[in-house]
Amino acid sequence: MSEKTLLSGLVDRQQDAVTHTSGPLLILAGAGTGKTTTITVKIAYMVQELGIDPGQILALTFSRAAAANMRAQVDKLLNGTSEVQISTFHSFCAGVIRANADKCGVHQDFSILEDVDTAVMLHRDVGVGTRDALLYTSSISKAKDLNITIEMLDEFAGQKKEELLPLEPDCDRWEEIFRENATSINTFHLLDKPGQKAQKNDKKRWTDFNNLYLEYARYRDFVQAWTEYENRKRQRNALDYGDLNTKALQFLNAYGAGQSTDMHKYIIIDEFQDTNYVQFELIKQLSGNNRNVTVVADPNQTIYAFRGAYTNNIQAFTKYFNIQQDDIVALRVSFRSTDKILDVSHKLIMHNYMDGDADDAGTAGDEGLCVQLSNFEGAEGENVNIAECVDEDEEARYIVERIEAYLESGMNRSDIAVLYRTHAQGRKIRQALEQKGHSIRVKDDTDFLKQPEIKTALSYLYVLDNVAHPKARGTEGWWRLFHYNHALNTADSIRIGEHIKKHRITFPDAIYNNLDHLNLSTEGVQIIQQMRDRIDRLKEKLALNVSDTVLEILDASGLSRQFTLNNTKRSREAMMNLRNLHEMAERFEATHGKDLGEFIAYLEILDEMGKNPASARIITDDAISLMTIHASKGMEFKVVLIVTMAKDKFPLSRGGVEPLIPVELMEHYHDIFEQDHGSKAKLAAAIRERKQKIKLEEERRLCYVAMTRAREHLWLTLATQYNGGERQPSRFLEEIGYDNWRATDTSRLDMPNITYIHDEQIKSMENVQDSELEQEKRRRKQLITESLDAGSIGESLGHLMAYHALRDGDGSGGGGDGSGIGIGGGGNPDNEPDYFKIITHNHTELNPCPHVKEIIRRNNNNTRMPAPTKITFSVTSINTYLNCPKMYELQNVLNMPTRTMENTTGAMNLGSFVHRVLEKAVKTKVESREQLDTVVSELSGEPEWKDVDPERVKPMIDVFWERNKNSIRNNLMVEQKFTVPLGGHLFKGSIDRVDLIQGADNEVEIIDYKTGGEPGPNERSRQLLLYAHGFKHQHPEYTVRKLSLELLSKPKPRVYELNNAEYVSSRVAPLDTGVLEEMADTAEKILQDCQHGFKRTDNESECEGCGYRLYCG
Repeated sequence: MSEKTLLSGLVDRQQDAVTHTSGPLLILAGAGTGKTTTITVKIAYMVQELGIDPGQILALTFSRAAAANMRAQVDKLLNGTSEVQISTFHSFCAGVIRANADKCGVHQDFSILEDVDTAVMLHRDVGVGTRDALLYTSSISKAKDLNITIEMLDEFAGQKKEELLPLEPDCDRWEEIFRENATSINTFHLLDKPGQKAQKNDKKRWTDFNNLYLEYARYRDFVQAWTEYENRKRQRNALDYGDLNTKALQFLNAYGAGQSTDMHKYIIIDEFQDTNYVQFELIKQLSGNNRNVTVVADPNQTIYAFRGAYTNNIQAFTKYFNIQQDDIVALRVSFRSTDKILDVSHKLIMHNYMDGDADDAGTAGDEGLCVQLSNFEGAEGENVNIAECVDEDEEARYIVERIEAYLESGMNRSDIAVLYRTHAQGRKIRQALEQKGHSIRVKDDTDFLKQPEIKTALSYLYVLDNVAHPKARGTEGWWRLFHYNHALNTADSIRIGEHIKKHRITFPDAIYNNLDHLNLSTEGVQIIQQMRDRIDRLKEKLALNVSDTVLEILDASGLSRQFTLNNTKRSREAMMNLRNLHEMAERFEATHGKDLGEFIAYLEILDEMGKNPASARIITDDAISLMTIHASKGMEFKVVLIVTMAKDKFPLSRGGVEPLIPVELMEHYHDIFEQDHGSKAKLAAAIRERKQKIKLEEERRLCYVAMTRAREHLWLTLATQYNGGERQPSRFLEEIGYDNWRATDTSRLDMPNITYIHDEQIKSMENVQDSELEQEKRRRKQLITESLDAGSIGESLGHLMAYHALRDGDGSGGGGDGSGIGIGGGGNPDNEPDYFKIITHNHTELNPCPHVKEIIRRNNNNTRMPAPTKITFSVTSINTYLNCPKMYELQNVLNMPTRTMENTTGAMNLGSFVHRVLEKAVKTKVESREQLDTVVSELSGEPEWKDVDPERVKPMIDVFWERNKNSIRNNLMVEQKFTVPLGGHLFKGSIDRVDLIQGADNEVEIIDYKTGGEPGPNERSRQLLLYAHGFKHQHPEYTVRKLSLELLSKPKPRVYELNNAEYVSSRVAPLDTGVLEEMADTAEKILQDCQHGFKRTDNESECEGCGYRLYCG
């Protein structure tokens, strides 16, 4: 791609940013200005036009998704040949630490803790309460991001201790004195006025001591917990995300950044406004003497200060790197929003630059930090709409009406997003949309542990733990097990409960030793006997790891098969949830151990802390998006509705509990402590005012982010009343021009850039508190619905008849079946209806199956799976599908775990190790057997391969050396990855090795290592011909002369050579050139099955030994 082609799609300022490659550069990139395009084209320009080694370029961003997107765009621009390191900060730092583990004071195979792991460790291992565990977790994380150490906090606590000593020298009595003072303060009002006057100074002394002691104790306890947490972490060979940045920085400070700066001479930082203090220090170290640093930032989108984002980083960057005007490029053209949306958004955010103390808009020179954007096509667009309704219910109704109007005009659901400041603000809108049957996508939901299939699986875990370790709470597990999915009917449940209470025995004692005395129904006895047998079988599995126990439960309970029978969204999501439960157990084992009881405690802690992860959601292509504003960053939609724009709703005046970091240690407050305020009260007031200012500015930036998600239509909605009380409009509405318009009589005002709509309609149904009867009727309706999906016909009919009995007894008279029989009301209370008689009398044939089958047959879209928009195939996945389509689904679509998945000592891991050895040996072009053995020895010492048996490896290494010692020097490339179109589908693969053929002109041999048996003819053809096709697609300048299977466990390799357009080999048939077309056809079938369902293979022999058989019937 020529320079002209590279730059042709860019506007002038983008081109300036791309071609500025020497020295520091600040790119101010507002919302929708094409920053990712600018970055990726800049990388391609440096590589392609300036000849810069791609390995010398390092691009850092904040999310794996952003890194992957950037990498994909760079690969596309450079035709997939790029070796540019594009990574997240955390991933890059982890790599630095692992490469220098000994100098960083950690083992190379350290694990990385998520925030929830930190909270659980603090709670479970250190003994911190759940609320404080969350506070401590966020405090530790932010402290590390700000480079605030335990020692600094300990010193601060020591200062508080010194302030306490004059008030009470005996620190051993402080806790006692604190309690005494609290009592004196709380009883002070009992004194008469002369007594109160006499002890006025005493009261102040008590209060001062207690306030100071509380502050000291908070930091003392936090420091102690943090210190113990670090000790536990070291014992477990673990780091948290804060450690990754700080340890990498410590290493660079201690040993110099020379190696890294020699490797990476060009640094590009995306989303620079979100960097924290430590990350900025890392950037300074990495830049070295080259100082070729490009940062892309939008100060108006700094919305992660609560996570430690360093809000003064742009000013710090311009100062440290001595940024001049020529070093600043402001991208002023938006490829997203219309001018009216941009004008209103700019009017809002300018309030962050109107502080009389400092005009931040000019600190970066004439360009300014607050850049006014304009639409790239000059599209003015329609007015921004402000819609005000009567209350929150009417606001939700109005939002649904607006969405439906857009849908009726032909817009897709996926073009519409509803954004809210907090999850709670979105619930009514979600309910209103679901009631109208709209497909929705809730991005940041958290209801994993509430899903019925997860509740059922956890019930088994509770019971098994109770069997192994009987405890007082154990009965809860048994009850949960027998009552999820309503296995036992109410009458049997009551009988068991009464028996337990009367005889003071446990639930397991009742069902194991007293079953004959419980007087249960025949069905109830059968259910209990079946469950007892199931639990007895599972008892034998208690010695297994937690993750293996989960798999046994999925098999024994039938959960693994229950959801594979129907190809519906709900069934697929249930399977994904079960997979996630298994993965959660695996992560727990890696971090916290393998004890079942501890895993259950872990799940309970998650639930108690509100850290319940999101349940699986199959995202249909056409669904309305609902999400918090934080979750919307980086996204865009044609229509955006920002809801609940009311005072104290948005902006939030309080942002939850502040982290335990003293303001004295935070840079934002240094200037305050340098001033003489005259009194502690005035100092506290100044700190409070600064906190409010910082909070308001962050909320305003958050609103700006929300508004600039919109491409064409932006709605800001609010209600006059929330929870029955009047609520004033958000100050953000006033800042964009709202002027108490609710007080006017008009229902619509059209102003420059803004249209105000006052909707005073009352259409939504009034919610009244239900009586106990209505609550029970609603519960029975729900049970009917649930039993239709998961219960027996008897269970469904039982709930149906119970509902009719409740309904008919509400005084309405005759039964709903037309018999005229009722309960209560005007009827005879003793003349209860015989519903079974009614059914058999009026419905002599209750067999709806033929009718239901016809309905299902006609059903077209509602229960079909959405067609995947992006799916890449491989030889392995095609082979799996051809062996068993259901296995393909379980393995490649659902990624379900199996009992036979490879462990660290299995043949697959052995093969992976051999492949890794040969890759490194060929890549470094080893020249002797000693060098090859050194490669084996070095890799054997890595944690990943610690369980590989060297004696099993040696024979294959011997074979490789004897066959290849004279041809290694001919190697062209190793581990060559490719993606190639085939029949309208994308196929990918990875070629082990490509050698140049000596004496030929640009002819190569593709070599694939096999450590096991030789594949059959069809599989050989599929693999080798796809490799040849993929390589030629990527490197058309070469001719693939040979295709070889290096069979390291067989007498000799299998070599095919090109002859008259086909690949031939001795004693076997040529490779079948028709397989490529067949693979494309198979890919098409897979896509169809994704929508209509995957079937099991009819070949039962394929099921023998299949690790996925537990999911099949």
